[in-house]
Amino acid sequence: MSTPAQQVFNPRVNGTDAFFYAHPPVSTLVSTAPTATAVINLDADSSFYCVAMTYTCSIADAILTESTFVLPLVRVLITDTGSGKSLMNTPQAIPAIMGDGKRPYRFVRPRVFQPNATIQFSFTAFVAAGTTYSDLQITLHGFKVYT
Repeated sequence: MSTPAQQVFNPRVNGTDAFFYAHPPVSTLVSTAPTATAVINLDADSSFYCVAMTYTCSIADAILTESTFVLPLVRVLITDTGSGKSLMNTPQAIPAIMGDGKRPYRFVRPRVFQPNATIQFSFTAFVAAGTTYSDLQITLHGFKVYT
């Protein structure tokens, strides 16, 4: 007999498993080239239940520390091809809808992404001239439910 704690994310028992999806880092966003896109292709074997979002970003590839964590002046529009819908009505500033690894933005209820879906991120920087955002990456925290 197993305990409830052993059954929560045990794929052998209930077909669920903790998982993280992230897109390849966006290398550069500057005032002269303020837009970029990135995608995450979800696996075919499971639905993904997203419960939180975080991001990382640096300015001109500078070393990140807790005291130098960047709040990028970048808006993002997240679109789910599985449902054919955007997750917001207009692009949102990243710090308004995501946090760092210690303080992720948590959803009240998980957002389900269907198997084989693609999640598209469209970024637009509203950055001052001379600032270069680099290595921008969004991570979706959640769990898979295998079909």
